[in-house]
Amino acid sequence: MSLDHVVAVLCNPSDSRNVGGAIRAIANHGLAELRVVTQTPFDKEDLFFFSSGSVEVVRYTEHPTLEAATADRARLIGTSRRKRDDDGPPFWPAAGLRLRLGEQPVALLFGTERTGLTTEEVDRCEALVEVPTTERYPSMNLAHAVACIGYELARPLAAEVGPALIAAPERVPAAAREAVFAKMERVVEALG
Repeated sequence: MSLDHVVAVLCNPSDSRNVGGAIRAIANHGLAELRVVTQTPFDKEDLFFFSSGSVEVVRYTEHPTLEAATADRARLIGTSRRKRDDDGPPFWPAAGLRLRLGEQPVALLFGTERTGLTTEEVDRCEALVEVPTTERYPSMNLAHAVACIGYELARPLAAEVGPALIAAPERVPAAAREAVFAKMERVVEALG
């Protein structure tokens, strides 16, 4: 399944290192493009450096508003781990996301580094995707979050690779292996 219909949208990121890392994650995982909502354009040399040159193979655009960045998208899916209110969009696990997205043009929204998506941005989403993190340190780096979601979208589905679980072969205990080798050694020595 192609990911040509999926774009990632960074909502007002502040750090060119994170934008560069997100560009590289987009390149690694085959999403269509990266769109950035920003009032201040990012330095192209910084983006080249922080993306390890992958900005040259990814469609990258900057937009003044979220509306401009998502005007051609039929669906908006946000990323967050914060449960805001009971009337908000439903939470989806990251696992199985590719199947839920379907084939319509979709934008995956990622919030700013410090606070994530705003309430207004969340309100525009039909669902929120949660990347599991520990309670001890739940906040993710923006580029890492893009990479986690990109990985989930790019990885093969179980139906594409066969059984989800393949039984591990039984291992013979070390003592039994050693007994077999000792017996073989005795037989070989007896045969000369």
